[in-house]
Amino acid sequence: MAKKGKRATKSAENHELSQASQDEPQKQSSETMPLPKTAADRKKDRIDGIKKTIFASILGFLAGFFCFYALGIANQKPGQWLSTLLFVIAATYLIQKFTYPLLKINVNDFKGKDWLYVEFMAISLWLVTWTLLLN
Repeated sequence: MAKKGKRATKSAENHELSQASQDEPQKQSSETMPLPKTAADRKKDRIDGIKKTIFASILGFLAGFFCFYALGIANQKPGQWLSTLLFVIAATYLIQKFTYPLLKINVNDFKGKDWLYVEFMAISLWLVTWTLLLN
């Protein structure tokens, strides 16, 4: 009979431990869960997104005109477009990084996805503008 009593206490202890381990993730998930955004925060995020999109588009458009008037058609060598592309990527990144704080956009909150988005917009419009001007 003593053996049954030990087994019963061990199973009760295991049950308590499993309950504690199940309760712990629920506490952690509720602590790390972000608070819902207010209407003002959502509106500010939307306005910041529009500012980022418009600024990156204008920057790409201006880069296309700059490349057309600075490089033109005659100065292009067969492999020069790649170095031009890398220069435009670096220039637009640096311009955006230092200009967004002036537009009251927090650059420290940017993640990789945000930088890829604004760079894609700038590079796409640079390429479209430059190509249309070359034709």
